[in-house]
Amino acid sequence: MEQDKALAYFQNLYIVAAADQQLSREEANFLVEVAQIMGISAEQSTRIMTQRDQLEFIIPDSPEERDTQLEDIITMMIIDRKIHEKEYNLCLKFAEHIGYDRKAFEDIMFRVVRGV
Repeated sequence: MEQDKALAYFQNLYIVAAADQQLSREEANFLVEVAQIMGISAEQSTRIMTQRDQLEFIIPDSPEERDTQLEDIITMMIIDRKIHEKEYNLCLKFAEHIGYDRKAFEDIMFRVVRGV
């Protein structure tokens, strides 16, 4: 994956993880795993994380990347076994930006939940 796309992917995950102002151990571990897989340095991830209040979702170009990211941000939302309202609303916002309505989003969410 190209570096810019990897950083955008990480940023999108971090936006959801940080939505409730607390980064759980599970969320942090998932972010570290993603960063390692995508070749994102600690410096790069820290730069993103220190700009939390200015971050916006970056919508991927391809439908496949959009769907994969949606599933991963849903995974981030539920990884600590708690669905916080802010996290849910951010995931729904991302889903709407990529063309899904609430019903389709919730169908995808329940599919992801069953797989976690």
